Amino acid sequence: MRNLSCSQKWDKRYLLAFIITLICAIICGIVLYKPVISNYYFIDLADEYVFNVFNFRNTQLLFTHLLSDLIYFYICFFIAYFTKLKYITLIFIYLRGLFLGIYSVILVAVDTVGGVFVMVFVFLPATLFSLAICYAVTEFCKRINKKYAVFVPAVLAIADLVVYALLINVVFRVVIVIV
Repeated sequence: MRNLSCSQKWDKRYLLAFIITLICAIICGIVLYKPVISNYYFIDLADEYVFNVFNFRNTQLLFTHLLSDLIYFYICFFIAYFTKLKYITLIFIYLRGLFLGIYSVILVAVDTVGGVFVMVFVFLPATLFSLAICYAVTEFCKRINKKYAVFVPAVLAIADLVVYALLINVVFRVVIVIV
């Protein structure tokens, strides 16, 4: 029962720094969308993302989401587990929040109504859930039994993948049927 116990107190300063970093990154991403929108790569990426979500072509979306989550979760895990400088993970949280802001604006700019639906019902909840898992990995990685600690980011990435698949295949389909 002690393998996954979290009886210690939370680091409130890290939580506050995490929230402030995320808010600043999202605002910066929204402000910086104008120079980024001139790049055709981002426009094509957003258009393809909306197309894949609307047509329920999940393989490419799920694979890239799993791969990016594994990279981010393990970066946060290794920094927080092997060093005492867990505030360095805020750099990667800032980058993720920056891309959240940029891609949200690009989704709305490229495909107006469809982009808003995809952003609100799939992209935004999936990214915020992934960021919450990044926080949990960073905050609680030292409190888990050492035998299981290395596998926790992979298990959480698979759990995030399941949530992402549910957002695309269940929630978004219900919204499309209703609308």
